[in-house]
Amino acid sequence: MVGSLKHDTILDVGCGNGYTTLALAKAFPDAEIIGVDFSQGMINEAIRHNLAPNIDYYDGDVLSLSRNGHLQGATFDVVLSTRCLINLANWQEQKIGILEMRKLLSKDGRMILVENVDEGLKNLNAVRGRLGLPAIKERWHNFYIPQAEFQKFISQIQGHLLTQEYVENIGHMYYMASRVIYAKICQDQGVEPDYNNPINAIASQLPTFGEFYACSPNFMIILKNENVSVHAQAGRSLS
Repeated sequence: MVGSLKHDTILDVGCGNGYTTLALAKAFPDAEIIGVDFSQGMINEAIRHNLAPNIDYYDGDVLSLSRNGHLQGATFDVVLSTRCLINLANWQEQKIGILEMRKLLSKDGRMILVENVDEGLKNLNAVRGRLGLPAIKERWHNFYIPQAEFQKFISQIQGHLLTQEYVENIGHMYYMASRVIYAKICQDQGVEPDYNNPINAIASQLPTFGEFYACSPNFMIILKNENVSVHAQAGRSLS
């Protein structure tokens, strides 16, 4: 998906140990790529193990990206968040993170969010419940993006700050095969699921079904930057 967008400059927010950042660098060797992460330990790991000539790594907090000294004056064609926002404390912080990332987008740049959404998990658990399987819970350190609040937020700023261009529920069939069918077989046989089982490798190759009754918590959302000045943006409400 990134390949079809202008991607001369890419910012990977919450890059962790740089695994995804390095994959981007290999896919787009002519792009200038920066990875930022809140954890200096993760940045150190990224520099040691996942460095490339077109990558720079810096420490940085998604809640204050626009004030990060390493990023002052920079804008990016693509700003990517891969499960960064779900590590924030609540929806209010997630909104701030989205707007901070938006401030670093170039004109007509794209923000790509690969994040977990609460509605997808609720749908998956509804299917599991019909088969007598227990609900899958969010991990203690995660806060999945609330779909209804996200859509309300985007509708409020649509055409002003960000416009939603594309949404895909990633892994619908994977979750149905691995977390429902395989999980039910294991329950009936009285064994614990082994998620290294070959069925999961097969399930990972199955296509998605777009947005229709999403049964995976994993979503990819692409937002286009609208041409509004940072000063105008700063005066807008987050509510």
